[in-house]
Amino acid sequence: MNLLFSSNKKKLKDVLKEMKPFKLKQQDVPFIIRFIKNPKYDIGFFPGAVSLLNRDCIHVLLGRGVLDKDEAFVIGYIMGSTKKMTTFKEKLFLFISRYLYPKGYRFGKGEAKIFEYGLIAGKKSCKDLSKIDFKWFLSWTLKDIRSKLGVDIDFLKLCYILEKKAFPNSPESQRLI
Repeated sequence: MNLLFSSNKKKLKDVLKEMKPFKLKQQDVPFIIRFIKNPKYDIGFFPGAVSLLNRDCIHVLLGRGVLDKDEAFVIGYIMGSTKKMTTFKEKLFLFISRYLYPKGYRFGKGEAKIFEYGLIAGKKSCKDLSKIDFKWFLSWTLKDIRSKLGVDIDFLKLCYILEKKAFPNSPESQRLI
């Protein structure tokens, strides 16, 4: 059984409550990361800036945790869903995330690969997740939200199978498919 999507019948607000003990608070996020991914600082260069609440909701919808490869996949998926991510922006973002992010947040080669998986999966999305106000969906079940937003569970499973084969020993892969 796939544990990632077994919570289909849970409401989004209930899963978010379960995340409360370990999720990041805005003040815990280093400025360079907020500058790139927070809509408050969005200068329009990197697509997909979302609030922490929306990012948490997207983590839940994609069945991802909060470890490095999880974050890389979610960021890639959000950016891909905008349909505005160019090759140049992708390479620049990966450079910044690898060399300019603070230690503990940096993307290594593995995270860069998982980011690319997320980017591909996000490009298949029929909705730009950066434009969704997830407050409207808090009382919805995950299954209904995924259906409404066109999250392709089968394609996500394929991405997670590929990730598990590429990184069989990573903690993130242990709970994938």
